[in-house]
Amino acid sequence: MRKFQVIIIFLIALLLVVTPSCGNSTPTISKLSKIRLVGTIGPLSIPLAYMVEHNSLASVADETTLEIWANPTQLQAIITGGQADFISLPTNSAALFYNRGIPLQLLDSSIWNILYLITTDTTITSVTDLNGKSVVVPYQGAVPDAIFRVVLKQNSIDPDSDIEIIYAPDPVQGSQMLLTGEDQYAILSEPSATSVINKGQSSGKSFIRALNMGMEWQKATGKAAPTPVAGTIVIGNIKDRPDVINVFLSEYEKAVKWMLANPMEAGEVGARALAEQGFSAGVLTQSMQNIDWEFVPAQDARPEIEAFFNALAGISPNFIGGKLPDDGFYYRK
Repeated sequence: MRKFQVIIIFLIALLLVVTPSCGNSTPTISKLSKIRLVGTIGPLSIPLAYMVEHNSLASVADETTLEIWANPTQLQAIITGGQADFISLPTNSAALFYNRGIPLQLLDSSIWNILYLITTDTTITSVTDLNGKSVVVPYQGAVPDAIFRVVLKQNSIDPDSDIEIIYAPDPVQGSQMLLTGEDQYAILSEPSATSVINKGQSSGKSFIRALNMGMEWQKATGKAAPTPVAGTIVIGNIKDRPDVINVFLSEYEKAVKWMLANPMEAGEVGARALAEQGFSAGVLTQSMQNIDWEFVPAQDARPEIEAFFNALAGISPNFIGGKLPDDGFYYRK
């Protein structure tokens, strides 16, 4: 009898071990083998680089990598070729790709101004002072071009006849045109603006930020909100993994806050990520002081983003792909 009781107890214990709990089970996140981050040439890549260095996405991926895109052509190849999972880019570029049928969602707006008119001409105090002059603008058809054209038109300056816009293929070459004296005025984003000012000092040229284009936008459009210039998107199959997206968003927001609280260390992280582009830690740290940073989830920033897009579309619908993106463009937790 006692032997029989022992057997019964053993069988009950075995059932408890192998039978899953019905009410208290926690779903397990299936980890990805790799998450591919892609950033821009500039401070927007610093939070991504921080996440890679600290393996911030370890709970959802075995490996996280970072690649830097250098020009719109390269960005297009990365997006259309499905070579990334999360990408930092201008918000209007995200809208353009979305309206072309690329499966993506905008996650946030994190940079709200990054553009300046750089020159040695101290007489430039307003946009109207540029009438009749030639201005270098990187990336024809991209955000710098779009913002500059909106501001010019709102100041009764025809960008196609009253001034000459000289397009550079990227900010690096636009910067060189200033440094060599080939041109005197350029619309530059950070960190290129800071880099030009610093390099000019070593060669006896006193470059200044003559115009803050975010402030000029507010004056021109009559809107108090700054321009939601850039953020991050999720593309491809990861778009169907809200568990992964939410971890990314949480860690990305933490990385932005860390960057702003630790500018010196953030500059060093950025310098390691942008070593091929030649930006030093000091330049990146300085440039962060001239950028309007604020992490805002895309859904919360939608009113400002749509106002921005409408203004750009007023110049040319092509800046946003022909129409305002629909509800599916904005990621919602």
